[in-house]
Amino acid sequence: MLGPTLALVACLMYGGATLLQAAGTRRAEGLGAFVQPLVVVGLVIDGLAFGVSLLAYEKAPLFEVQTIIAAAVVVSVLGAPRVLPGVALRRVDLVGAAVVVLGLVVVAAAAGPDASVEPPSGFVTVLLVLTGVLVVATAASYRWAPSWLMAVLAGLGFSLVAVGARAAEDGTSFWQMVLSPIALVVLGGGAVGVVGNIRALERGSVAIAASVVSVIEVVIPSVIGIAVLGDGVRSGWGVPLVLGIAVALGGCVLLSASPANTATEAASA
Repeated sequence: MLGPTLALVACLMYGGATLLQAAGTRRAEGLGAFVQPLVVVGLVIDGLAFGVSLLAYEKAPLFEVQTIIAAAVVVSVLGAPRVLPGVALRRVDLVGAAVVVLGLVVVAAAAGPDASVEPPSGFVTVLLVLTGVLVVATAASYRWAPSWLMAVLAGLGFSLVAVGARAAEDGTSFWQMVLSPIALVVLGGGAVGVVGNIRALERGSVAIAASVVSVIEVVIPSVIGIAVLGDGVRSGWGVPLVLGIAVALGGCVLLSASPANTATEAASA
């Protein structure tokens, strides 16, 4: 249970950090927002949440960790009325939150015993090449790309972070990972994810951008984890797992369109 617990902690931290950043950016503008106390605390919590998520990737299947972390939107939506004046919850928001929780319960139940395997020969090299391609694509398209394309790039970047962390060899210490090629995958993917996500929020619909990122960063690592990295699924739970992920993501998409989430993401972007 350590892996899912760490993922849940990261989820709560990410959601809380978003709320703090949203509240802080309403009290400062431009570059001044980066030294606003609430924003600074939010960024620190984001960093800590990232560290916790890296630990979670080592202890649980990618499909479980990614689905739980994607539920950070629940925290943002439910907490928005408390930190953003004029924001109110709708009944459909509560339904969306309940749907996400239901999906997460099914996903957690579907997780099987850890059967991690060593990545195939050349797997890390492939990840490095993909990281380079994504970095170049993001830099080249930053000025002209529409919101949905930047959201796709962001989702792929965050997917690389998850897959890269999961692909680290068992028994690898933190410093060994920092000095390994995997660190370039994690850092490069993370940079693409953050830059792409912010740009997507700037250029288009918050709901569409958040939905695209959520779906990609859950589906792609989940498939790779099961197909390549040996993430275990309980016998007979393949279909419930797919349905659980679909239900949880459906709830996340529903909440992404919430005025509460729109206000939070727009303020923190």
